[in-house]
Amino acid sequence: MHTDHLSDSDKMMLESLYWWDIPTLFRTPLDRDPANADIALVGVPHSTGNGTTERDQHLGPRALRQVSAMSKRVHVEFNIDPWATHRIHDLGDVPLPEGNNNEACIERITDFYRQVDAAGARPVSVGGDHAVTGGIIQGISGPQSKLTNGEKAVFLHFDAHTDAYEQVPHFL
Repeated sequence: MHTDHLSDSDKMMLESLYWWDIPTLFRTPLDRDPANADIALVGVPHSTGNGTTERDQHLGPRALRQVSAMSKRVHVEFNIDPWATHRIHDLGDVPLPEGNNNEACIERITDFYRQVDAAGARPVSVGGDHAVTGGIIQGISGPQSKLTNGEKAVFLHFDAHTDAYEQVPHFL
């Protein structure tokens, strides 16, 4: 039982309340099947690449879902509305049952993003610590990649600092 029994004006009122319902990124539909999305919003609640605490990077996806509910989905000045032209869904979080095992988490992140790649959805991800980057890149690029056609992946990275040090040995 959701809102089917409510009047249209009541539904509109609820939709305008950022604190109402289960938070998703930008209040997009929650749909865990990447085949139903052109753009897949994904949370990667991982922080063991740095060592984890009670208040750490793994809480980033949850916090951004909460805050993004207050954001406008249409650019007011340029009238750009990606939701009008694309199927944009929140896939939820990458399941990481072994949250304190960094290597196991990276494998699960890679496997999750391989499924996103196989479905042809373009991922937009929210982490998590710097360790999530490697798993995402491994999952969406390479010879079998549908998204990149076997080419290198283009990666737009927002962070407080860059994690792209070529001189540092890495698991990739």
